[in-house]
Amino acid sequence: MECSVDQVEQHGQLGNNTAQPTWDAWSHRQAGTKQKITSNFVVFTFLGSSSKPESQSNQHKARTFTVSYLINSCGLSPELALKLSKRVKLKNHDGPNAVLDLLKSYGFSKTQLSIFIKRLPKVLVAEPDKTLLPKLKFFESIGVSKTDLPKILIGNSSLLTIGLKNNIIPRYNVIRSLVRSDEEVVSTLKHGPRYFHGYEVINDSVQNVEVLRLLGLPQSSISLLVTNFPSVVFMKHSRFNEAAETVKEMGFDPTKTNFVIALQVFAKMDKAMWNAKLEVFERWGWSRDICLLAFKKYPQYMMVAEKKIMKTLGFLMENMDCSLEDIARCPAILNRNLEKTLIPRCAVVKVLKSCGLVKNDLLIGSFMLISEKTFVEKYVTRFQNNVPLLLDVYEGKKLD
Repeated sequence: MECSVDQVEQHGQLGNNTAQPTWDAWSHRQAGTKQKITSNFVVFTFLGSSSKPESQSNQHKARTFTVSYLINSCGLSPELALKLSKRVKLKNHDGPNAVLDLLKSYGFSKTQLSIFIKRLPKVLVAEPDKTLLPKLKFFESIGVSKTDLPKILIGNSSLLTIGLKNNIIPRYNVIRSLVRSDEEVVSTLKHGPRYFHGYEVINDSVQNVEVLRLLGLPQSSISLLVTNFPSVVFMKHSRFNEAAETVKEMGFDPTKTNFVIALQVFAKMDKAMWNAKLEVFERWGWSRDICLLAFKKYPQYMMVAEKKIMKTLGFLMENMDCSLEDIARCPAILNRNLEKTLIPRCAVVKVLKSCGLVKNDLLIGSFMLISEKTFVEKYVTRFQNNVPLLLDVYEGKKLD
């Protein structure tokens, strides 16, 4: 069943009614109403005394077809289809069908097509073989899979609107010069497709990576930053340079991976944010020296949200009697999920301690930073003969 512009417009006006009629029932009911309202108009039109200009009539037909196509072929809502019909005009099925077929052949699902058309409706009037196919083939040639390509293009729909030779390939060459392989270029695109745009951004990335090379960072660390934290690499050079200097002054070794991890933290935080986060820890008795010690071990802990920090520290220090030193030695535990990881694991260890099955001074990091599979094997399955209900404790079941 296809929908017209008139139906969509009426549908929008009926949006506040409690009960919505079906399209067919509504159309039947409206037919009589329209006939009464427009009877005089029909007579005058027949007599030739009134008629729409041909161009206006053609525009209406084009818009009607566009709305219908966006709803029935692209899976868009009537309201959104009507809105997008102002941005793109379709004449027939042939062109847009060819575009959709091409995108499907490169991995787009129906849902992904709907999202993509919503963001870039004008792609439906592009020339598939001449405009789109060469770009799709290029991304395929550098190793972008048909699973990743739709995600990348949805993340930056403009990739199909810019030129291949003058824009896409030069940008690819720049990113390729920063990393070790096409595989790492693809990883960069997956983590930050929107940064594959703008000459000023590309120029900043070259300068930023040059700073790291002058500081002595190995290529492995540079690739780690580019592929996993592209927002940092492509940020303004002045801001990047300031963050790199701060990390260097704090004593981080440029030859170690932690330099890059600390850099991405400082690149995303200004001084006000940094001081505010320090104040959160100071409320729990942490000195700035302890905070910095923890930061050098695990820089990411300073990116944890204040609310989560408060809840996690409260649980560890009040319920588990962890000292400041215990947590500072293992700040990565602040990144673990409180409800899914910290609470169930601590419940198991508490039971084991009370039964004398593990040492009372067992370090929290020894059971909190391991995988779930390892934890279950080492602290649950291993002791189930001694404590039959241990699995129930781990799963949070209430015991009578």
